[in-house]
Amino acid sequence: MNNLSDAIVDISSAVDPVVSVRSVGKAYQIYSKPADRLLRPLANQLRRLLGFEARLARHFNALQDVSFDISPGETVGIIGRNGCGKSTLLQIIVGTLTPTTGAVAVRGRVSALLELGAGFNPEFTGRENVYLAGAIIGLGSSEMTALLPVIEKFADIGEYIDQPVKTYSSGMYVRLAFSVAIHVSPDILVVDEALAVGDTAFQTKCLTRIRKMQSEGVSIILVTHSTNTLLEYCDRGIYLRHGKVVLDGNCRDVVKRYADDLVDEEGGAVVYNEQDDQSITEGSTPDATDERKAERLDGGGVEPASEILSVQIADQLGKARTTFSFGERLTVKVKLRVHRPIETPCYGIQIKSVDDIALWAGTTQNMQIDVPRMLAGIHEFRWDLLINFSGNRYVIAVGVGDIDSGEYHRHSRVPYAGHIDVLPHPRSGHGWLAPQPRFTLS
Repeated sequence: MNNLSDAIVDISSAVDPVVSVRSVGKAYQIYSKPADRLLRPLANQLRRLLGFEARLARHFNALQDVSFDISPGETVGIIGRNGCGKSTLLQIIVGTLTPTTGAVAVRGRVSALLELGAGFNPEFTGRENVYLAGAIIGLGSSEMTALLPVIEKFADIGEYIDQPVKTYSSGMYVRLAFSVAIHVSPDILVVDEALAVGDTAFQTKCLTRIRKMQSEGVSIILVTHSTNTLLEYCDRGIYLRHGKVVLDGNCRDVVKRYADDLVDEEGGAVVYNEQDDQSITEGSTPDATDERKAERLDGGGVEPASEILSVQIADQLGKARTTFSFGERLTVKVKLRVHRPIETPCYGIQIKSVDDIALWAGTTQNMQIDVPRMLAGIHEFRWDLLINFSGNRYVIAVGVGDIDSGEYHRHSRVPYAGHIDVLPHPRSGHGWLAPQPRFTLS
């Protein structure tokens, strides 16, 4: 019987939330001028002695009665307009702010990447700040020394690791802060919108690492303005408006409500379609590796049959380019090393948004392109693509593998093989697609 009761206790504790937010509110006193803040003690004295209250400040509620739970391994996206209380809520969860009302309970180690400038001492070097960040979450200097090589490698800021953080660009700051946040083995990762300042390659790298952490069971709280990111990465969405939770639930429902409110606030009218409430199957992006260079994917440390050495994006004349216009063609050239003969090689290419959302993907297998047997040695292959999509920035990913019993097995993949900027096509609308619309009024 004792064994049974122990099992029951273990099961119940396994489903306890890792973050529990209960009726949290945060209020501030807003003063019109600094002198009013100094007069506040005098105003309090007058109120106690004479019953007279001098109104020197107005009351502002940044958060009001916010409640929700986050389960182990769950990714929750928080969305809302600037000033809705997203960053305040994250700071309360990680403990850098105390709530005015309510309480927050957190189980496990929390690692946070908050707004730019938070967490690092600007006078310290990057290396010193790595040790400082470790000490804050309870890791000793020996543990941080062991982690330092992988932190430096992922951040990729070179000799600046030994320069004061105050000399860093915003992109360098985020590189180091994110690298620290993901390498301290957190149970809960909290990411504010700081990733928006990173370059395209690093954003892809970070989002890929977030996918890996999700597969490892890390709970993630992600604040974003991107509805694409919410749909692609999150199990659940929370929509904040004026410090209150408007909706907590399915990501598509949250995005729809958020978009409707934006239209309403800007004076537009929301028109509903009778099919709006029908469920839509969400797509997913294939897993990618976390390095800009090609990653071996066959596991076990065994040398793969083939691996990508380099990728070049060029125009049809062979000139390296990253900016194209609608209707042009681009070439993606890939250099490949084959270590041992491959009977049925397969090559893939993917076009993604900067949010790492797959917009299109193809392989020689699913396009039924005949590929000959590959012998050991250095080879090159190329993809020629027509730019028939709208003005925007697009990320290119490439991969190689082989077909075994009808299944594709990847050997090597480059999740960020470069990006292209497609110039806006005049009078064509905006977005990812380029449907070349025509309008007729009857």
